[in-house]
Amino acid sequence: MTQDAATIEKRYQDFIRQVVDTNAVWGLTKDETWATSSSAEYEDTEVILFWSDEAGAKACAEDDWADYVPESITLVEFLENWCVGMYGDALLMGANWDTDLTGKEAEPLEVALDVTKEVRAQNKTLTFTQYDNQEDFEEQVIEALEGGDEETEM
Repeated sequence: MTQDAATIEKRYQDFIRQVVDTNAVWGLTKDETWATSSSAEYEDTEVILFWSDEAGAKACAEDDWADYVPESITLVEFLENWCVGMYGDALLMGANWDTDLTGKEAEPLEVALDVTKEVRAQNKTLTFTQYDNQEDFEEQVIEALEGGDEETEM
């Protein structure tokens, strides 16, 4: 049974709010390998899964991922390294998937923009290491998204 789009979108919005609240993003790892799933929407596309809390990640550590453990990264690391890197590798991001492995599949740079919008909405500021500041990061993400299929260097 598939979940309705409203439930999946709510889980995605909860993911965005919670990772900004906690400054942490969770994944499942085993020997430096992060849990991925095949996209339900796009053939031959992998989705790297992330959760907004350890419990959500731990709940999915079963079957093929039984030997995986929850691992957290900072929000800035998620934005700078993961979202940008996944975009460059043409991977999608899965946010707060449930134990049935259903959830939103999103373009990583769109997730990055949603996160930075929430950061501003919460009157927070992120300190980036690979960009001059939060505005610089956002501008480069927007340029990459507007560039579409063109090669954009981030």
